[in-house]
Amino acid sequence: MINKGKDGSLSFFFENKLIASVPINNQHPYEYWERVGNDIILDGMRDSKMKLQGSRGIKTAFWKCIHKMKEYDNQLSYRDNIFVAQAMMALIKLKQIDPDGDHEGLLLMPSKRPVVRR
Repeated sequence: MINKGKDGSLSFFFENKLIASVPINNQHPYEYWERVGNDIILDGMRDSKMKLQGSRGIKTAFWKCIHKMKEYDNQLSYRDNIFVAQAMMALIKLKQIDPDGDHEGLLLMPSKRPVVRR
């Protein structure tokens, strides 16, 4: 299910399947989700839980969420969508996932098509 906001939505794909979607609006633009991914990494490093194995904890939590999603036939709650968005943004920042990859990545969908003037 795609969660649509006032300004569009941010959808996340894994293994060529839509796994999560979060709304984009004035309070939570794309830059907000980038900042959340950065904050997760910084908080983990400050707590010294992510020293050299930076993405291991994030990957483990991400895989548990994906496994849960498969158990419940892709029925994620809104909180799970937010968790997946945060984990994906952190993994993108750590360069574990390519945002424009063939099998995984993200898609920013604006709510309106831009006007082309000739």
